[in-house]
Amino acid sequence: MLSRPRRPSLHDKGTLMRRFFLCLCLFGLSSHAVAADLDWPLRGSARPSPSVPQWGGFYAGGQVGYSTAGADFNKSVNDLAAEVVRNTFLESIVTNLATLSGANTNGIGYGGFFGYNSYWEGAVLGVEFNYTRTSLNVGASDSIPPLLVSNDAGAPAGHHFVYDVNLTGNANLRITDLATFRARGGWAAGQFMPYAFFGVAVARADVSRSATVSWVRTDLPDDPLVVPIPPASGGGTKAEVQNGGFYYGYAGGLGMDVFLMPNVFVRGEWEYVGMPIQSMHVNINTVRAAVGVKF
Repeated sequence: MLSRPRRPSLHDKGTLMRRFFLCLCLFGLSSHAVAADLDWPLRGSARPSPSVPQWGGFYAGGQVGYSTAGADFNKSVNDLAAEVVRNTFLESIVTNLATLSGANTNGIGYGGFFGYNSYWEGAVLGVEFNYTRTSLNVGASDSIPPLLVSNDAGAPAGHHFVYDVNLTGNANLRITDLATFRARGGWAAGQFMPYAFFGVAVARADVSRSATVSWVRTDLPDDPLVVPIPPASGGGTKAEVQNGGFYYGYAGGLGMDVFLMPNVFVRGEWEYVGMPIQSMHVNINTVRAAVGVKF
């Protein structure tokens, strides 16, 4: 005769539950061990991972940027004006006149860069060459108010010479190429590397300048009954054009490199360049975005 199946007792149920929880614990421990062996990134394994960016070595890339340039034309044509009235008392006067004002411009540029980094326990030191092709065109044109200058040199006794002087100037500057040779220092923070740099800047530019000086001399005798010496006049124009000249200055800035993949990174940076170009001082502020590859 078949016996009826026995119902599990409370003791049996407790035994089964204990065995179930024991299996869960063993499974959890084994999963933790497997995760440690696989170096799961979220578990913060201390073992070096091949996915951690390696900042040392050679790299290169392409870039695009937006620049604003300012030029101080204050005395940019004074040397030309001085040549017009060379060896006269007017030479020292026109040399010190503030003939033109400053001017600003902006433009888009594109180019590339390459460099080398060395890794020093978190610090990243390196050198880089950076080139931008651009077109920054800025100029100024103005005339100073007529000057009345007294000078009695060469005047007979009882006569006084007064000179009415006019000065007009024009200056134009077009920067076509800009390169910087940089020393860089940064700090590696995982896939991010903020950095600062300074170095030498070289610009290729077209420069045109001109100055026109004219003067009229009037005689004012002490005695109104004396006939004045007839008026005299003079002046001229001096112009200078130089295309494709190279000019040197300094550069500095800040930026951030971010690795997207083990050998590919993106960059954002700000750069300041200052340099004298003939008789003008030029400053250029540029923001750039770039993509680079590490070799």
